[in-house]
Amino acid sequence: MAVETVAIMSPGDMGHAVGRVLRESGLDVITCLGGRSARTRDLSEEAGLRKVPDLETLVQEADLVLSILVPSESVPAADMVAAAMRTTGTAPAYADCNAISPGTARQEEAVITGAGSRYIDAGIIGGPPGPDEVTRFYASGPHESVLSVLDGRGIIVRQLGGETGRASGIKMCYASLTKGTAALHAAALLTAESMGLSQNLNTELGESQAAMLKAMQSVRGLSAKAFRWVGEMEEIAKTYEEAGVTPHIHLGAAEICRKIAESSIGHERPETIDRNRTLEQTVKLLVAGLRL
Repeated sequence: MAVETVAIMSPGDMGHAVGRVLRESGLDVITCLGGRSARTRDLSEEAGLRKVPDLETLVQEADLVLSILVPSESVPAADMVAAAMRTTGTAPAYADCNAISPGTARQEEAVITGAGSRYIDAGIIGGPPGPDEVTRFYASGPHESVLSVLDGRGIIVRQLGGETGRASGIKMCYASLTKGTAALHAAALLTAESMGLSQNLNTELGESQAAMLKAMQSVRGLSAKAFRWVGEMEEIAKTYEEAGVTPHIHLGAAEICRKIAESSIGHERPETIDRNRTLEQTVKLLVAGLRL
């Protein structure tokens, strides 16, 4: 299918960067900012996205809608877009690019196809696209080829073939390791600090697990990400449960992320985080006031 106009829902950390590289590649990129935060509005402006007044206008003008949201907003967004499609009688292709389980993807597929549209199951791996990052979009389901129009536009698209849920599945497995490990690192550091054992643990890790101690430095940045990771850990837990494994590992990781998000520094965002703060200082701030 010919794709000239792409809609981004919503231009947050990932969405605005995706929108920017697509616009720079020559596509018309639009967004609707109703109900979005001042920060999201600023990011949209920074990316040069064209604003439309409402979802009805968005689905009428777009050839392809990319849903790039926190997991908790994924299903409500699909419901609202489907309603707008039915109201306007238009049906652009709809790609859910969120960190959701295969089961949630199939739930959304029924909603979107029920409105007469084509649903693409997509999973994003990697950081926001930019000069030093080429983001990978995995796609699956009967209409996965629609997403190929994005390939080479600051984005790599990898079609997995097969049924809806495969792209979401690989995203869930990947994030269960990367973000799940970061949550485990945070849990160990917070627990050691609460028992007065931080220095002892760091010394032992330095002697026997130097690579792990280095990887633990990523905990310094969790205050700006944890609020988004809570829902993602819950979707990973759902994925593991659907596969007959166990949800409990990542339900615990979700709780760690929730504690960090609710801490005194949980309000930080990528542009406001204190990048000079050491890991030791970060852990002390996270432990302060928490009931571990």
